Amino acid sequence: MQFYKSDLLQYISGSISDTNLLEQLTELGLEVDQSKKEKNDLLIKLDLTPNRGDCFSLIGIARDVCAVNNLKLKLPKFKKQQQNLDSKKTISVDKIACSSYLGQIIKLKNKGKTPQYIKKTLKAADIGQVNPIVDITNYVMLHTGQPLHAFDNKKIGKKIYVKFPSKRTKLKLLDGASHEVTKDFLTISDEKNVIALAGIMGCANSEVDETTQEIFLESACFEPASIRGNARKLGFQSEASLRFERGVDKEIQEYAINFAGQLYAEIFGGDFSKIFKQSKNHKAKKISISKEFIDSRLGTEIPSAKVIKLLKALEFKVESKRNLMELTCPSHRYDIEIKEDIIEEIARIIGYDNLPSKRLKLLASSPEDPSIEKEKLSKDIFVNAGFNEVINYAFVDSSFVQMLGFNNDSIKLANPMSSNQDVMRPSLIPGLLNNFEYNFNRGAQKFRIFEIGNVFTKEESWKSLAGLLYFDKSSSDWSGSFQSSFYDLRKNLDMFFSRLNIEPVYTKTSANHLHPGASAVIKMKTKLIGNIGVLHPLIQKKLKLPEIVLFEINLDSIKLPKINAIAQPPKFPGSERDLSFLVSKEIPANDFIKELKKAGGKNLRSVSVIDVYQGKGIDASLKSMTFRLFWQASDTTLEDKEVDKFVEDQINHAAKIFKAKLRS
Repeated sequence: MQFYKSDLLQYISGSISDTNLLEQLTELGLEVDQSKKEKNDLLIKLDLTPNRGDCFSLIGIARDVCAVNNLKLKLPKFKKQQQNLDSKKTISVDKIACSSYLGQIIKLKNKGKTPQYIKKTLKAADIGQVNPIVDITNYVMLHTGQPLHAFDNKKIGKKIYVKFPSKRTKLKLLDGASHEVTKDFLTISDEKNVIALAGIMGCANSEVDETTQEIFLESACFEPASIRGNARKLGFQSEASLRFERGVDKEIQEYAINFAGQLYAEIFGGDFSKIFKQSKNHKAKKISISKEFIDSRLGTEIPSAKVIKLLKALEFKVESKRNLMELTCPSHRYDIEIKEDIIEEIARIIGYDNLPSKRLKLLASSPEDPSIEKEKLSKDIFVNAGFNEVINYAFVDSSFVQMLGFNNDSIKLANPMSSNQDVMRPSLIPGLLNNFEYNFNRGAQKFRIFEIGNVFTKEESWKSLAGLLYFDKSSSDWSGSFQSSFYDLRKNLDMFFSRLNIEPVYTKTSANHLHPGASAVIKMKTKLIGNIGVLHPLIQKKLKLPEIVLFEINLDSIKLPKINAIAQPPKFPGSERDLSFLVSKEIPANDFIKELKKAGGKNLRSVSVIDVYQGKGIDASLKSMTFRLFWQASDTTLEDKEVDKFVEDQINHAAKIFKAKLRS
């Protein structure tokens, strides 16, 4: 909403400085996006929130400014023009979609020109001039918030229908383009044709132009639900739809048509028919609220008289009943629904900065649910590792589940939302694969996602944690083979298990959806808790996907460790070494890690795989594995010669157990 200050002041019974006005508008929630001095006036642009449809008008903005400054709102009165034009019109309205429809025929006597003051207001609002007839409708809209539409009365019939069409209809609108509309679009029709899309735009077949001598002026209240989103479906947004989608004042239609009538009389002269009207009784919203509720929510005591005064300034009707205030909401406030909305109105008029601050009372908290703690821990680890969290539906495609090889014990839905959501998910993997497929087909070069959610079988359900990792081999982030991604993902899992004080055991075996030669089950001692691996080649081929690495863990099978004390950070620095070994390709990395730990001494804190390589330059029967080892003592700084001795012992031990050779 963009306007000149001088136009706004027409409705304010007092003066206000530029600085105060700009500050107050923002404090009221009507954020000033831009302001600029132009000659003796101030051009203001507001960035309005969608809920404040009433402030897409000068009267609406002025109402708030008057309330905060304890000033009166000045509303000019417009009388009905003398109704001396004998003309008949029949109106039929869908009252669910349109609560009020007014129309008036105006026979213009003279050729008119758009006055300078109207031109100025339209220019400020970035609304282009069309012709004097249309310019008046836009001018009234900017002042009142009520969109008007002028039809050339000679181009339309004697019957007006406000209804939804019975079939798809092709229309040529005032923007010059042809649009096909469905049965969801509310229309204005005569006996033969659709003459406008209600609340959006008129059709070319009823357009006013320089030859128009008689107009049918429409002032209506179309319900937001019947208009919302339709303009965007056609690829544009009109000034009318912008307001109708947010809700216009249900009681301003006659005021607006009389406002416009006075302007037509002044600029053109003319004869006026009676106002044709169809409307239903507007039932005002009522809210009961107590003084205690207001004070508790604001955190301070506001005198009742002050509360009543500011609510009345906002045009609420207030009736006191015992300990309650019975409020009748004004017709222009579509956004007021609950008691908390009233609290917001009081707070913004008083000013949030004027509410006293109070120290919060700290309440003793109960221990957090362990399952929630595990979820928080999981999210913390994987988000910090560069993963994005996803949330998928709990319903999946049964054929997709079967193709992935999950046991055929999924719970079938009796009434699925769609054919591809016909069973409860037995795993999080189908959802992750769908996420990846969608993004991969749109050019994703690297992809790290995880999900936490419930999975279901006929026998039981549990909380699962699953993740997926992918690097494009051609991208700069690619560090080697798919095995590099495998161990990258495993590193993140190891970090997760470390935080839980768990030493997982990775055993080379495979789930149906994973690569038989590049996957492992994860055990906690002897208990199976999950799996990790590369997507099975056959599934990869079917889905036309690249090599990706996945894992899934049963979170419910893991218990949180008891923490008795906060561990002190180490006082002494550690020492890190990377070792690369050539070893038989049949030897699992987990077995190698176990032996390195045996020979590493008591100060060896961690061993992790950072790379596995098979290919050019290495015998086909061998693979290269690179490990990162970290030593740290609690009572001293380890010297290089000590660490060198640990490394030597490990090299010798690896040679003895696995016939491994150090790779230079």
